[in-house]
Amino acid sequence: MKNSNSFLSPSPRETGRGLAYLAFQLLFLSGALNWLNSLLPQPLGAAELNFLYYLINFLAVTVLFRDFLGRSFRQVTAHPALFLQALVLGLTAYWACGSCVGELIRRVAPDFSNYNDQAIAAMAQGSRFLMALGTVILVPPAEECLYRGVIFRSLYRRSPPAAYLVSMTVFAAVHLLGYLNIYSPWELLLALLQYLPAGLCLAWSYVKSGTIFAPIVIHALVNLSAIAALR
Repeated sequence: MKNSNSFLSPSPRETGRGLAYLAFQLLFLSGALNWLNSLLPQPLGAAELNFLYYLINFLAVTVLFRDFLGRSFRQVTAHPALFLQALVLGLTAYWACGSCVGELIRRVAPDFSNYNDQAIAAMAQGSRFLMALGTVILVPPAEECLYRGVIFRSLYRRSPPAAYLVSMTVFAAVHLLGYLNIYSPWELLLALLQYLPAGLCLAWSYVKSGTIFAPIVIHALVNLSAIAALR
């Protein structure tokens, strides 16, 4: 594995701003948007409101991390072979790990349903283009800069194992926050388990490639595959 100085990181200022924005996003943004939406004469539908949430995150993160993203893109152009290798290996590892976890869950809980996946599928029924644009274009840069660029990279300097464990767990937990009152403890554990392969492989591809664009592209391709598979 590479040492802690071998892949790009946000500057200390970008990291601090990123942590502050992440706290705002998790604690206030969704509630504020729902409240403002309730004041409209014709409130936005679930898909439109969700897209607005994605758009705000995307714009905020691209502004906050513009220098980091610029340096990361130059790393891609400087080492395209390494970038492509990280993409292929990261995607392969994701599908392999995800398939194993999926099979395990099917064996121990055949009737288990992921409520986040169900919510996205329901919104995509009437607004597939918006959901595709949001989950494939807007979500990956925002989530990767925050969860890999800030959380994972900051912890990696001190302890790579802790960086993987914490970033994987936080990334998984964020996808479950809106459903804590719906899942049983057992279902919550299974749902958490579903997201761990993605967190692991996205972080590994960041280390391998040296640039945040590897997990961004992998994340986008995974989301594109999921949207394309919806019926």
